[in-house]
Amino acid sequence: MFPKLLGAIREFGLVAGLLYATDRFFQRLSSSLRLHAYRFMVQPITEKPLLPARFARRLEIREIRRGDPEVALMPARPEIKESRFAQDAICLGAFQNGQFMGYIWFRFGAYEEDEVRCTYLPAPEGQSIFDFDLYIFPEHRLGIAFAGIWDGANQYLRKRGVKFTFSRLTQSNYASRRAHDHLGWKEVGRAVFLQAGRLEVMAATVFPYLNLSLGKRVRLKLRADVLTRGTPTWRQR
Repeated sequence: MFPKLLGAIREFGLVAGLLYATDRFFQRLSSSLRLHAYRFMVQPITEKPLLPARFARRLEIREIRRGDPEVALMPARPEIKESRFAQDAICLGAFQNGQFMGYIWFRFGAYEEDEVRCTYLPAPEGQSIFDFDLYIFPEHRLGIAFAGIWDGANQYLRKRGVKFTFSRLTQSNYASRRAHDHLGWKEVGRAVFLQAGRLEVMAATVFPYLNLSLGKRVRLKLRADVLTRGTPTWRQR
């Protein structure tokens, strides 16, 4: 266990490594024992194109709806995908020459997290969305799919009056951090959730800060004002 702990700390940093190793240890003890450590981020919906026009023209960005064949190709569990459609979440897919390259989900208004009992409330209401599960298929990860999905999503959302998009990522997900850095991400807050059967305990840097639940969802309001306060982007480990 100790070598694995040292490996996690070297890979993710001290805090993220300890949290990651603790969660892995809990999973070995019981499948109902978990420790989830999240960071909440916000980024602006910009008017600036993320791809040169000659590349953007090669891509088709369109909605993927319940029952479309692409849904079956997504790696999420069927009940999770169904719960997203039940929440009226929207999925945008990126295609090139008919090939399905990747997708992103988002929701207008409150979004119910599927890992823990938490509901995110993006603010300001009407100008903010919550995005989640951005996925690029492995064979397309070295191409333009990531920038293409965001370029298409920005256009789609800007037409609907959206100015900000929020997301959450695990504390140890530095790959996603690096990929999003140039999009203007800033940190809104952090939270740790301890799950032990039906018991769920949350400690967060945003209201209500602490919560204990045996079934009820906690609601976290996420604000975009960090984008105008000059808060530095990602802190060092």
